[in-house]
Amino acid sequence: MPTQATLCYLLFIATVISASTPTSPTEKLTHLHFYFHEVDSGPNSTVVTSATLHHNTTFGDINLFDNTLRVGPQPDSTLIGGAQGMGVHAALDGSQGLTAINFFFTAGEYNGSSLATLGVIKKSGPSDRNIIGGTGKFRFARGYMLSKLVNSTATTIVVEFDMYIMHF
Repeated sequence: MPTQATLCYLLFIATVISASTPTSPTEKLTHLHFYFHEVDSGPNSTVVTSATLHHNTTFGDINLFDNTLRVGPQPDSTLIGGAQGMGVHAALDGSQGLTAINFFFTAGEYNGSSLATLGVIKKSGPSDRNIIGGTGKFRFARGYMLSKLVNSTATTIVVEFDMYIMHF
């Protein structure tokens, strides 16, 4: 005959096993493709340099931004969300920087969801950065994003993004 302590132990083990058994749907891969639009000057500027060392280099500068996400590279294409974050000029030679960006979606299937990212952006060529979390439909998100400059003028920048997200 089992003792009361043994029964409590068995009940505890059964609870731990049932609590650790996955009951959620299987993980899925989502691919998102969109364009990041930044306005660099004028009254509608979406980026600001919040810290600079002014030593004839950009090393140490910190930029904050609140940019739009659109379906296409045209400034009047459908708005699907925004990207808020910061870029730090972290390479002595100016060839790359560190970005922390929160992408949030305000339209379509992912309305109300967001993705948190972190990684190095290269001054030339495509950049490959980490997706480190998410909210809404992207809870438990992880993955990567590829970005490349599409267009750059004296006042605007357009960047193409491809995100590959694993989430539940």
